[in-house]
Amino acid sequence: MSIAERISRASRTLIASLALVLLAACADAPRPILEDPTSGFALYRSGRLSPTDLGFLCEIGVEEILVLDGDGENRECAFQDKLCPGLTVRYNHAQNPDSPVTIDFLDAFDAWIADARTQGKKVAFRCRHGWHRTGRLAAYYRLRFEGASLEGVQQEMHRIGHLMWLHPTLDDQVAAYADLLAGRPCSVDPENCPVEETDPGLASGYFPENACR
Repeated sequence: MSIAERISRASRTLIASLALVLLAACADAPRPILEDPTSGFALYRSGRLSPTDLGFLCEIGVEEILVLDGDGENRECAFQDKLCPGLTVRYNHAQNPDSPVTIDFLDAFDAWIADARTQGKKVAFRCRHGWHRTGRLAAYYRLRFEGASLEGVQQEMHRIGHLMWLHPTLDDQVAAYADLLAGRPCSVDPENCPVEETDPGLASGYFPENACR
């Protein structure tokens, strides 16, 4: 390996390390995706919740949350009794931002949102930083329930998110969800297309009444 190649590799490693430090230090506070004062339904997105963030969600009446980084045991579940006994964790699994969520998850998400809209609930979802896994699901929500354009949801995902280059397949994953909703064949690399859940235990256990138990 030449000296130039070694310097280039070292530079990339340094940049990646600095990015990981930034990732570890930053998380988006809760922000609304939709607030409907007429029906009472509201949907919020967030990064990992601090005690202050969790108290805020409780104060505004959020009843249910999906945890996309699998850390609900150490956050929402641990703080629940003290800070927000009215908040229920309905999902607590570490999704992979580099692999599309399954069709089973999307079906469960659709049913969860439909129920929240019917009952006028305030609900939320979050991952570690609120950028990648959360941005992907927010994009799907806008495609599915608001009829937003693919270009528009991709732009929003990048505008709100940071360090998107760490997960370069997210745009294709969202494009695949648009194809799925339109009834079209998946137009991107098959690795970025949603498939049926292969874990029977998980497929039958999506969105339990209380994932903290």
